[in-house]
Amino acid sequence: MTDQSEIAISHLQRRKIEGRVLIPFIQTLKEKFGEAAMHEVLDATIGKVAADDGAAWAKAFGQSTASMRRVAEDVWAGGGAMDVHVMDETNDRLDFNVTRCGYAEFYKQLGLAELGYRIHCSRDHAAVAGFNDQLELSRSQTIMQGAPCCDFRFRKKVPAGAEK
Repeated sequence: MTDQSEIAISHLQRRKIEGRVLIPFIQTLKEKFGEAAMHEVLDATIGKVAADDGAAWAKAFGQSTASMRRVAEDVWAGGGAMDVHVMDETNDRLDFNVTRCGYAEFYKQLGLAELGYRIHCSRDHAAVAGFNDQLELSRSQTIMQGAPCCDFRFRKKVPAGAEK
């Protein structure tokens, strides 16, 4: 059941609000325990949160490639956070490029693109696993890392022994 006292905000606004606490916390972790320990804690935490998000999106939208498109367009890009250009979509795959990313703009404005990649972009694979463990994501580049676009390629996994 939805808490009626919550105010609806965009996914990007949520990430910016989280960042106001998360970024100083990450910096403190690094200072107190070192970069390797900070990465270990951050990666485990982000992975768990992302998988939980993916499961929630699957519950709300379904688990198909069409459902993943809705997540990308309605959740991730909601409120103008990203420009998503769908290249191809079938029952077995979804290909789209992100040509503008407000998440990258936010972290780059802070001078924290590397941290932004670790907090935001790296969560996508765990989110997909939580969304549907029969889908896999490949992505060769991100705007956060300086590329002109993020190339999202989702495929239904081929069962073992069923390869052509």
